[in-house]
Order: sequence, then structure tokens, then C-alpha cells
Amino acid sequence: MKNYLVQGLGLTALVLCGLIALSLIPEGLRVGNFELRKMDIFYDIRSDNTQLLQDSIDGFVPDTLGYAASDTLAVDSLAKDSAVTFGPMPPVDSLFFGSTIEDYTYDQSGLKRFYAAIDSIKSQGNTVRVAFYGDSFVEGDILIGDLRDTLQSLWGGGGVGYVPITSEVARFKRTLQHEYRGWKTFSVVKNRESKVPFGLNGFVYYPEPEAKVHYEGAKYFRHTQNWNTIRLFYAAGVNTPFIWQNKDMAPQEGILPAKNGGINVWKWELPYPGMSAFAMRFPKVDSLRLYGASLENGPGFYIDNFSVRGNTGGPLMHIRPDMIRQFDRYQQYDLIVIQVGLNAVTNSLNNINWYKAELDRTFDHLRLCFPNRPILVISVGDRGGKLGAELATMRSVPYIVAMQRDLARKHGFLFYDMFNGMGGPGTMIMMANQKPMLANKDYTHLTHDGGRQVGYMFARLFLAEQGKYRKSVDHN
Repeated sequence: MKNYLVQGLGLTALVLCGLIALSLIPEGLRVGNFELRKMDIFYDIRSDNTQLLQDSIDGFVPDTLGYAASDTLAVDSLAKDSAVTFGPMPPVDSLFFGSTIEDYTYDQSGLKRFYAAIDSIKSQGNTVRVAFYGDSFVEGDILIGDLRDTLQSLWGGGGVGYVPITSEVARFKRTLQHEYRGWKTFSVVKNRESKVPFGLNGFVYYPEPEAKVHYEGAKYFRHTQNWNTIRLFYAAGVNTPFIWQNKDMAPQEGILPAKNGGINVWKWELPYPGMSAFAMRFPKVDSLRLYGASLENGPGFYIDNFSVRGNTGGPLMHIRPDMIRQFDRYQQYDLIVIQVGLNAVTNSLNNINWYKAELDRTFDHLRLCFPNRPILVISVGDRGGKLGAELATMRSVPYIVAMQRDLARKHGFLFYDMFNGMGGPGTMIMMANQKPMLANKDYTHLTHDGGRQVGYMFARLFLAEQGKYRKSVDHN
């Protein structure tokens, strides 16, 4: 009988050599569009794995940040803790980071103006609108859907508010059933060099002949099932006929009046919330651009979700200020929210100067687009990834959070620390390992269940801030 021991040992040695060679591949090496993951076969037998992770984070030098000494020390400490802590921990920067909205407006009145507007809903029958610019963290109304529904229960309103014509996540939403066909879609992320006139939400939609869009209320949320008003935002060089249909009504013929170079609104409403499905078809499309619609049952509270997948903040500068002002004449937003940074967070990032400069310009642009409006910066949340062979909060997260706070302070904005508000280092890993799962296994995005928890967290935050506002009013 032949002895295969020598061949077996040789094969084992060959495989071991191959694994050792793979361990020497540097982290972040790309082959085409594919990024190779770092592999370390000796990780589990190292004498000091904690020190390995610690050294990795210590190598990140925030040489572009100019914080006060107390902030810098705190951020450094937080980053170090994230290397060895895999569950929520209390914030160490400050007792109020993550537990309150920080007001850096020049007269400390940003939140006062917002809550004064909310009080006017019941006292004067007004409508309050929030424009929420985000990235994939809130796409599909994750988080925002639960927050909107809760605040509409408290302050009135119904319907999902502003909706796009097309959507990459139409079948993912729980707030709306959305179908469409026959559209060319341009976005500030994918088509930023196209020079098309992007709309308020960072998109513009060009219909082909017989293009169609259909909206139908979903039954998951109480307040988005029905609405009584639909407004269609568009631009047309000539009067353009179209066909519209509400629920079981017979199709109706309508006209979209021309408006020289400007944004116009077509509106149809009922005296009661009798719309649960609405469709539009566009047989002729000469010079027609669509920008979105608004489904609402006011007066009340509305959060318009302007999420764009891959948005780091910088692409918003491709929306012209004059375009936003045209939309805002109709919308009259009371609060502007920007929540970005997820796409800038990596373990290989070791200099955030480029991103700080990008957000600095973006914040200037937002101030130009929405003059004299309170702007709330919500920081990037937690994001998990591999450090060596161990899962941990990505090392750039706390530095980006601190940088976003610094820019909010510089521009006189409001700021909320979502990283610490959600629980700090290791939160996304913990949420992904729970049953039911509160985060996906990419350790980056929330599930619908996780979005509900974070949405409720923001609702409690809004109510706590309203309580502070009312105390200040009563005191004065």
C-alpha cells in the first residue's frame, strides 16, 4: 500500500505558505472594482490582540482638526475605547453629547424658531415642514417613517409628504406603494456633470411618451394611508396635457400650464382625506420636466425625505440656490436637516481634510439656499468593520463626528451627535447580532426594526427639546 504521508505533509505546507502569503496582502488593496479583505491567520494566537487594534487606531492622526483642548482629548479617548469595546458605552466627550441638540446658532434661537412654528400648528392652523437631506442610512424612509408617523400623531398632518417620481427603493418602503415606468432619472450623485437643472431633492425626471407614475398609501403606518391633497412639481415650456386618476374614479384630462423657465405646481384636493391611490400618465412630453409630488393632509407636521444613495454632502452643491428658492416659495421649510458621512467612513481613511473642506463648502451652500432658516447637522452614526480579524467601530467614525460638530459650530448650525445618541462604539455590531436584527450584517444600515427604535429615539429627543422650549417661554 502506497504511503501518502509525504505528499500530505507537502500539500499542508503548500497551503500554509499560501495562507501566509495572503496575510501579507495590505488592507484596502483593490483588483479592479473589488477590494480585497485583510486576512490574518495568526490573529487568534497573538499575545496581545488588544494592543494590535489599539495601534491601528493610534495611527489615525486628525491633523486637520482644530478643536478646543477638551474636545480633542475627549475624541482621542473615545477612539481608543472603540478598539476594545463591542457594546454601547456612555459618551465620554461630554455629558450632553448624544442626549440633546446642541445649538450653535449665533443667538441660540434655532430651536426656539422651530418650536414656535410647531406651536402655531394648533394655535393658527399652520403647517410645519422639515427638509431632510440624507444618504442611504435613511433611504426607503428607514427611521424617518417612524419618526414622521409619531410626530404626526402628536402634531397632526397626514400623508408621506414629498415623494420622488422614480426610486431605487420603491419596493422597500413601508410608507408608500410606488410604481412607475418610462422615465429618465438624473441625480446629483450619478449625473452631477450632466448640467441638468436638479430639483429640491437632488433629482430631475424626464418622461418618455406615455410615462406613468402611481402612488398608493401603505397600511403599515397610520398617517400615510390616506391624504386629501396632491401637488405635482414640474417645469414646462408649453402647456402640456396629461391624464390623472384618483383611486376608482374615471381617468381625467388635465393641463400642466407653462411657466417661463420656472417651477410650477399642479394641485388637486378633496375636502376630506379620500385619496389612497393616485396615478398620472403623460402622453406628450415636449419640454416637460418632473421634480416630484407631495401627498398630504394638512395642516400638520411633515418630514420630506431627500435621501440620495452615495451622498457625502458635496453633491448637494450641484443644486442651484435659485432652484431651491423657487421650491421653497411653495414649501416654506421650518427646519433643514443634513445627515451624511456614512460614505466617507472607512478603516483606511487617515486624513479627513478633503472631507472637512467638502462639508465646509456644502454648509455654505445650504446657508445660501435656505437663508435665515435653522439648519440641523446630524452626525454620522456608528459603522462597524474589520480591524485585523476583529469587528469594531471603524476608526474614522469619532473623528468625522467631531469634525461635523466643529463645522456646525463654525457655521452657526444646530448639531446632534447620533453616534453617541445611538449608543457609541460597537452599537451597530450589537444591533446586527440581536434577534430580531436591528441592523444589517454590513454593520452600516438599519433594518426596519432598527429604524423604528432610532426613529422613536429622535421623537423622544424632539419632545424633550420642546419641553425645554416651553419652559423657557413660560420663564420669560
